[in-house]
Amino acid sequence: TNRQYQAYVQAAKVAVPIHWKNDKIPMGKEDHPVVNISLDDAVAFCEWLSRKTGQKLSLPSEAEWEKAARGGLPVSPPKSGGTEGGARLYPWGDQPPDEKRCNYDMNIKDTTPVGQYSPGGDSPYGCVDMAGNVWEWTRSLFKAYPYDAEDGRENLQSRNMRVLRGGSFYLIHRHVRCAYRNRNNPDFRNYYLGFRVLLAPIAERSAANSEL
Repeated sequence: TNRQYQAYVQAAKVAVPIHWKNDKIPMGKEDHPVVNISLDDAVAFCEWLSRKTGQKLSLPSEAEWEKAARGGLPVSPPKSGGTEGGARLYPWGDQPPDEKRCNYDMNIKDTTPVGQYSPGGDSPYGCVDMAGNVWEWTRSLFKAYPYDAEDGRENLQSRNMRVLRGGSFYLIHRHVRCAYRNRNNPDFRNYYLGFRVLLAPIAERSAANSEL
């Protein structure tokens, strides 16, 4: 959110997003997603927060993002001739988006506070706003599916295009599907582009401890 990003700006002494007037969050948007953020900005935030908390935080890979959005088991049979494989089309299921589930198709004409569409628009894991509101950076390079983590797409040093997911408030229903992909250069910024943070899971306990 803007409020969380402001804490980073003040602590790390970095530049605010270009649309913040007088270095201040736009009035009333403290809990909206921060926008005008490049991949580089988002990575720097994650690195700062990792140091501050002692936990491992990063941008999600494209596969991690889609898993968080779509869940595990399919909610309906595979579509004849389709490409979805029967998995949920949207975070909440296969029902088309509407004004109660997500911010899309210019129905608000701006960003909305994070979590405004909960719980109706949440993913099976309780992740909010994974359809609409703002595009989100992933750390993965834009390469063809099927996803293969060993084919170089997780090369964090590359300056090639990275995957964006989730759609945004100005896009129609088919562009806020969980499977929809976009991409841009790592230094790109815009008013519809933000990010979410991945917290690495706690390391698995040793077999000995797990048996206690």
